[in-house]
Amino acid sequence: MALVVTNNFGYQNNLAEPATILINNKIYFYSGDNAFAFLSDFFYLDVSIQFTINDIGSMPRVNLTPTTGLPSRTGSTACTYGEDKNRIVYIGGRFIVGDNFTTVYDITTQQWSTPKVSENFTVNRWLLQCVVSGNDIYVYGGNIGQTNMTRLDTLSLTWTEFSSGILAPVGVQDYTAILLNNESILYIGGQQGGDVTTLSYPLLDQEIFLNQDMIMGQSLYATQFNQVLILYGYPNSNSPIVALDINQFKWSTPTISNGGPNFTLRRFTSILIGTYIFIAFGASDINGINSTNNVFLLDVSKKDNYVWVTLYDPTKKFTLTSTLMPSMTFNASSSGTQSNTPSNAGTIIGIAFGAIAGLIILMTAAVLIVKRYGHPLYYSDPQRSSDKPNNKVIGSQSLYYSDPSDKPNNEVIG
Repeated sequence: MALVVTNNFGYQNNLAEPATILINNKIYFYSGDNAFAFLSDFFYLDVSIQFTINDIGSMPRVNLTPTTGLPSRTGSTACTYGEDKNRIVYIGGRFIVGDNFTTVYDITTQQWSTPKVSENFTVNRWLLQCVVSGNDIYVYGGNIGQTNMTRLDTLSLTWTEFSSGILAPVGVQDYTAILLNNESILYIGGQQGGDVTTLSYPLLDQEIFLNQDMIMGQSLYATQFNQVLILYGYPNSNSPIVALDINQFKWSTPTISNGGPNFTLRRFTSILIGTYIFIAFGASDINGINSTNNVFLLDVSKKDNYVWVTLYDPTKKFTLTSTLMPSMTFNASSSGTQSNTPSNAGTIIGIAFGAIAGLIILMTAAVLIVKRYGHPLYYSDPQRSSDKPNNKVIGSQSLYYSDPSDKPNNEVIG
């Protein structure tokens, strides 16, 4: 496959809802759409070197799109797996079902493959987000009424679907999912569809609301500051960026200076690279008609004092104000309490997904606990992969909790 180094990051197509992931100092972009078509371009931006967004022609972009083309895939999600995290798996997307539901790109060989997925994946799932925990990838929701958790075992490339419990998030699309440690996934915002105007779910025995309508934005986890940063979103917000302190689960509004986007931004991509948040593409409306190919940089090296800049310096360091490790205790379900102490993660991966028209809800947060013991009730052995993996989907089931001495398996407590 020939690689083409493009001298202009001013990508020729305006773009919304691309799948984006950071691996080995490269931001990979795949597919997306604008007002006129679903796109299938695949390229990366090298962030190991300094560049300025004032001169987008100097930004090192490498085109990886094969001459034979790729399937269009918009509103999908991307995660890495493999011993060296050298494979990208793309999951879901608008009108993506059947075998194409899961597509894999090998960074080392630069080859694409399509594991055979069970024909039971007939429901369209998009505007979702995957989370990696160990050898498993978790994907929640993806469509109206889809409140089950779907798990991909990356060792065998087999799928399992099971119930998320009665406290599962009601926002099944356009949500944010963040792994706080190897056991806790934080779900923020999202949309359900329909005409319901407010939704909430309990956390820490209280309702946590952000006093503004900003639910279909994007979030990044800055482990250095133990903060989740919520960026822009839909509908309009008076505060384009807000922060959630995961030590105390309190919202705050950081100080932001030096300009930034002067229009409402949604359906964009955002990645935390070093001390910067890289924002690209997106649209200023929910239908993608006013999609863009703009690029922005936000310096977040100093907690709660962020600056819009034009120069990206990969050597810049965080200004740490505290070394306190986060701790939290919350109700995992109505029947028990789980305590966790998140660790400082070494890798930050931002997954891009956009916003669409639909339900307007106040910002809420929920935590789903992923334990390493137990398995779905009536569990049947999924078919293992072979030359042509056949990944079996198991329907919605109750959960069974096994003793920790049993063979480990991941389970969701709702």
